Amino acid sequence: MAVIRLLALSCLLFSTSSSALETLVRQPRQMAMGGIGVGLADDEYALFNNPAGLAGQKSRKFRPVNVTIEGALDVYSSLGTVTEALSNFGVGTLNELMGKDIYLRASTAPVITLPNFAVAFIGDAQGSLLIRNQANPTYRIGNMLTYGFQAGMGWSFKSGRRPVDEWRFGLAGKVLWRKGGIYNLGTPEFLELANDAKGYVARLVGGYGMGFGADAGVQYVRHLDNKGSDVYFGASLTDIGGTRFDVPTARPIPMNPSVGVGWIKKSDFLSFKAGLDLRNLGLETRFSNKIHFGTETSLPLFDLYAGLNQLNLTYGAAFDIWILKVTALSYAEELGVAFHQNTSRRYVLHVDFNLPI
Repeated sequence: MAVIRLLALSCLLFSTSSSALETLVRQPRQMAMGGIGVGLADDEYALFNNPAGLAGQKSRKFRPVNVTIEGALDVYSSLGTVTEALSNFGVGTLNELMGKDIYLRASTAPVITLPNFAVAFIGDAQGSLLIRNQANPTYRIGNMLTYGFQAGMGWSFKSGRRPVDEWRFGLAGKVLWRKGGIYNLGTPEFLELANDAKGYVARLVGGYGMGFGADAGVQYVRHLDNKGSDVYFGASLTDIGGTRFDVPTARPIPMNPSVGVGWIKKSDFLSFKAGLDLRNLGLETRFSNKIHFGTETSLPLFDLYAGLNQLNLTYGAAFDIWILKVTALSYAEELGVAFHQNTSRRYVLHVDFNLPI
């Protein structure tokens, strides 16, 4: 009950993406594998990273339940303090939460997959409060809730009697509704917030705005042999031109050019995947924030993940029994200006039901 209460309070008062580098939909497999998914776009969630990967989807699936809950380490290690401070929000909250990374996120992305096609509902609520520098405090707060729909399709082209080269192309479109964004406040604004938290945030955030976005991607697959060994090269451009909303308070989604490579080796009882992505190439940020590397080892009933997200370790495991898949993982996000100046460690639990159709 304490976790549910904290999540509700956070999403009501302080809700923001911890980093402009985050994509709207990041599935747990992607996070556990260091944030990759451009070159190695090989499942239905290619819809959100590189729609060209949908050309490799030949099955029919419906994932009606797809829920992800994640939180920062400070939330778990000091849950009682955080809950009390947010329950009685005021000037005293400053001292209670100074230096703590309060971050909670709940998201869902049910997907229907048909051959070469996928459509998904998107729901996302994030809660965050970050107060730094006791001598001259800075406050990073906001309110950002997003929901909408996204659909995409991929096309595949092969050549030769024994085609070993496959080119894939994909397009996706989305319609989203969003309210709020990221706000960096000074001490006077924080004091006003402390006196009337709900009213101040309501005035700051405004209402929902509607926006339309488009993604495009390309992928080249080289089938090395008949034993399930493939090499992937991919490039994507998500939110072409930037996805903007028709209210000024809703945070726009910047255009994100990315490239990646991947390798898959499959056998009768084991498959191994590895990939390297360079993401957010158009954003002004450190090069280390653009580096993503990950691996996946798939065994009967279990998947094991490891990787580097912005050169920070990620790891996780999934238990998969036909229609039910449960994933637990940890990743880290860079919040500071310099490398490892302010690294936030996150923990994620994901539940997924998969029904064939």
